[in-house]
Amino acid sequence: MPPRLILPFLAMFLILWTNSGFASQSATPSGVSPEVMEKLVTPEAFAEAAPTRAEELGTSGLQGLQKAGNVVIIDVRDKESFDRRHLAGSVNSPLTGLTEKTLPAIAPDKETPVVLVCDYSFFPVRMLAMTMQAYPVLKANGYTTVYRLNLWQGKDGIPSQEEQEKAFAFEGTALSTPKPQ
Repeated sequence: MPPRLILPFLAMFLILWTNSGFASQSATPSGVSPEVMEKLVTPEAFAEAAPTRAEELGTSGLQGLQKAGNVVIIDVRDKESFDRRHLAGSVNSPLTGLTEKTLPAIAPDKETPVVLVCDYSFFPVRMLAMTMQAYPVLKANGYTTVYRLNLWQGKDGIPSQEEQEKAFAFEGTALSTPKPQ
């Protein structure tokens, strides 16, 4: 198109677009009731829930929560990783499965401490832990006490799998010390 025709073409497009109503349509998905829309987490609420720094728990912190009683441990890894080795009593809910519909079944009381676990919790294997991505999802859905597990936190360095299994009960097919049957 010759340059002298671009400006009139652009002006005509803008006039037609604004008069057609497309510019004023809302971003509400079609077929979604107002009641459902009220319950959805808005992008603003999600952004507000994003941590500036997620609170981490080390070995003693998790042991303290477990001794105190009511704690929910959510392992956000895929099912295969969870089946190989996971903290006893933890619930597997891959990151993509953490939704406003599934969370109440996993942790019904939003005041109960929730500990998020991924591969990064046991060894520093990723640049970005999946628990960092799961944390704002729980906070945006009203959970008040959410932690990220980091067993290698502190000055003692990275504990071996055997050291971790001495501190906590684990289940799965890849335990370093198979449990007696």
